Amino acid sequence: MEKIVKIATVFSGIGAAEQALKQLGVPHEIIFACDNGERYFDLSVEQVDEIVKKSGGKSKEEVVRELYAATGKPNNVKKSYFANYDISEDRWFEDIRFVDGKPFNGKVDLFVGGSPCQSFSTYGHRKGLEDTRGTLFYDYARLVMEIQPKAFIFENVTGLLNHDNGRTWEVIKSTFDSLNYEIKMAVLDAKDFNLPQLRR
Repeated sequence: MEKIVKIATVFSGIGAAEQALKQLGVPHEIIFACDNGERYFDLSVEQVDEIVKKSGGKSKEEVVRELYAATGKPNNVKKSYFANYDISEDRWFEDIRFVDGKPFNGKVDLFVGGSPCQSFSTYGHRKGLEDTRGTLFYDYARLVMEIQPKAFIFENVTGLLNHDNGRTWEVIKSTFDSLNYEIKMAVLDAKDFNLPQLRR
């Protein structure tokens, strides 16, 4: 019987990992995907939890969807993702901060994501862990802990390695080390994979 890779992604974007599996002909099933489509609302997890309590029985995901809808901005990333992949509404999440990984425990083979790179990129302001986007890797690590995938891939820009004289990477690496996985790190370059681009 052919093995089907069960994949889940966050910061899903155009679905690079999903596309790789598709192009390689690897049978796979998308368990869930998540991306806010570069939209944002200025409420903490605790504030959203309070809104959920007062919502009259709505789920957290329903409340989060409504809060994003209230921004008036469309999630174009989601539209693109749904046009390219077989996924239903109940398997799409708007914001990693509000995803509960526990229902997916033991149901994911490969978990992939890379928190927003603007906090670490040499082309950004490099605020690192002082930037709200920079701290989203903690939610990625939380989901690894809750889901317990067979393997996970966390990707980012090389600026992550030297940000704050390497201290930021040490924090991230120690967080991943605490998850009890065998961790391997490598710097890859797109040109080494037959792509006409220098992108490390």
